[in-house]
Amino acid sequence: MAPGGRVFKQTTLTGETIPDTQSLDELNNPAPLVNTDASTRIKNGRGKTRGKGLEKMKKAMGSKMKIDIPVGKGRPTKPVQSAKLSNELGIIARNFISLPNKWKELTREDRDATLIRCHERFEINLDEHYVKDSCEDILKNRSRQWRYKLKQLFESARSEEEARKI
Repeated sequence: MAPGGRVFKQTTLTGETIPDTQSLDELNNPAPLVNTDASTRIKNGRGKTRGKGLEKMKKAMGSKMKIDIPVGKGRPTKPVQSAKLSNELGIIARNFISLPNKWKELTREDRDATLIRCHERFEINLDEHYVKDSCEDILKNRSRQWRYKLKQLFESARSEEEARKI
């Protein structure tokens, strides 16, 4: 199988296609094919971001990325700033926040700790109330999305024992 779980169609020098379960050595032996169904092929998506792009940009620029959030917008107007901020807040929501049922159940100390972690990664003015509110709003949305993805994963399990292993 190719890296990343992708399967590519293989061809011989004569132009014959080789099924993904059959190698070149097996072409000489007339053995029955195990799997030729195209519906069972594995194709993985990109996966969740790990924040490596932001680290590369920080190293290339020599400083933190500056985030400008205008009054009343709720997000940065520049697309790169918006994407990097959203990705980083998603990482914080997945890895560093406890998973409450409601955002209001999260303590003020936990919210402030996430904003401090965001300030460590970006040059952002958290003294302005609208900047702080917009970061908390993005964090709220990302934690809700993460909770829903976990719910889907839990419900996709066949049994309760399998679900608890997730």
